[in-house]
Amino acid sequence: SGVAVSTGLPTLDKVFTKLAQEANMSLSVKCAGDTWVDDHHTTEDVGIAIGQCLNKALGTKGGLNLMWCARASSGKATVEVTMDLSNRPCLTHNLALASNTGGEEYVGGEGCDLSLEMLEHALDSLVMNGQMTVHIVQVKEGTKVLDTALATAAAFGQALKLCLAVDPRRAGKT
Repeated sequence: SGVAVSTGLPTLDKVFTKLAQEANMSLSVKCAGDTWVDDHHTTEDVGIAIGQCLNKALGTKGGLNLMWCARASSGKATVEVTMDLSNRPCLTHNLALASNTGGEEYVGGEGCDLSLEMLEHALDSLVMNGQMTVHIVQVKEGTKVLDTALATAAAFGQALKLCLAVDPRRAGKT
């Protein structure tokens, strides 16, 4: 039990840690990628691995709620996630990953470790390999992309937690 995420990219660690905590799931990730080159392979591979593990752990998904929606805030950002553990992977979003950065290229500002496009790539890798449909709606734009990232991770985790709950009316049935 517990959450321990170490990818070599502290911002990515925060995002997946927040997601796992909100989902109330255990998660242990240790990655030693080529971060001296860039953040792409580590971000992608961690998202793929978590998604594949989640999909395998859920098996047939029989008796689960499967669909849910959750909303979370961080700083001034508010994000809503609608999720369906559908086995039909799709990610859509309206996250303002450029308009609120003031020209910044990294989550958290200049000198941080996760580029803006990698936030979307981490989510996409997780969703595609987790075999889920996820719609992310930014309800309120924050002043920092890190707040948007953490609000997204929190809402994603909360929706996942509720999707994974057993529906007593269908317990054990797909």
